[in-house]
Amino acid sequence: MSKYLLRCLGTQDRIEDEYTVRYHDKALLRAEYDTNITPKDLPGLWRWVDWLPVSKPGTLNAGSICYKSEELARELMLSNLWISFHGYWPERGAMCPTTTFKDMEAVTTLQRLEDHGVPGLICSSAGNTARAFAHFGGLANYPILLIVAEKHLDRLWVPKGHPTDSVKVIGIKGGDYGDANEVTSKIMEVGGWRREGGVHNVARRDGIGSLLLTAIEAMGGMPRHYFQGVGGGPGPIGVHEMAQRAIDAGMAEGPVPRQHLSQNAEFCLVHDAWQKRTFELIPEKEAIHPHVFSDVLLNRAPAYSVRGGLFDMLVESDGCTYAVDYKDAEEAFEMFKRTEGIDPFSAGAVALASLKQAIYRGEVHRDDLILLNISGGGGERYKADHEIEVIEPTAIVDKEEAIRMGRAFTYSNQ
Repeated sequence: MSKYLLRCLGTQDRIEDEYTVRYHDKALLRAEYDTNITPKDLPGLWRWVDWLPVSKPGTLNAGSICYKSEELARELMLSNLWISFHGYWPERGAMCPTTTFKDMEAVTTLQRLEDHGVPGLICSSAGNTARAFAHFGGLANYPILLIVAEKHLDRLWVPKGHPTDSVKVIGIKGGDYGDANEVTSKIMEVGGWRREGGVHNVARRDGIGSLLLTAIEAMGGMPRHYFQGVGGGPGPIGVHEMAQRAIDAGMAEGPVPRQHLSQNAEFCLVHDAWQKRTFELIPEKEAIHPHVFSDVLLNRAPAYSVRGGLFDMLVESDGCTYAVDYKDAEEAFEMFKRTEGIDPFSAGAVALASLKQAIYRGEVHRDDLILLNISGGGGERYKADHEIEVIEPTAIVDKEEAIRMGRAFTYSNQ
């Protein structure tokens, strides 16, 4: 028997995992572990393997670092600001080689796939998730089919000479992340591929959620506030779930951190819905391809209205949402780079801009224990230190042709 079961947050059924990503159309599954956590002397997130939905620590590695800010905290006049950083920062021992916390999703998902004998993975992405799966899937020689919008193909870079023989890429001409997701939905389960599951994948959520355990260990307790940019939702949901586990197990005292979620002002479905406290997303009126500071936060179907999703999480944590305009995000990017000495990823800059809003609005106090997730960083530094190459797509085609091509591929003809 597995060390965990999956509980459906809609029906409350508890089931054995068979790489199950969907059980109920309107509810997430949550991993429930039959053991308390004992930190292991292992690198990265495998330190927390007791609360990851895998049979054993994997050979691939990624992880979070957490440290107390000095210069940025001084500029914001905060006494207890901590940074959860994911990316390339050799001096601090950062452990996300593709420069975002998507690495933590990828390594746990690949181990879960191996546990269940899944022969091939299909994944849609705005670039960062695809890069993480390409990097680690290539190392593991695991068959992966990536569906990515044409404008995001340049994000599929790897170090020069990195193994990618097992990775195949199809670009969607003129598309965005929503188009890539649509194409993936119409290919999945054909030819032996399995979809990785997005926010429905407990390995992704618990992999990211492990950042909170690293933070609790570093800070000596649970943060009062947690700030992150949000697109689809696996990050903040995973952190919220991990906080509940840690409290229930006596690892830290509650309450759960108050969740502060930020989006681009030009496209902010989660923010708009939460401001009205409605369980359903408000139909979008924004442009399909708006000009925003962080396009990885553009998601037309975030996990907001499902049980266990963003709405429930915001209610349970007394959360806040923020809309950040381009100029404020740009200024936050430069502030973090100047004060902390490393370039943040765009979503991290949006999160920092929302922290500035929260201070101004009185949502946080100067001495509160605050955790700011810089969910990616060090991209400029990585490219200065390493020669990189972009994975060549098999083709760049319209959606219909991409579906046809994807259905023709099998994991065995990689």
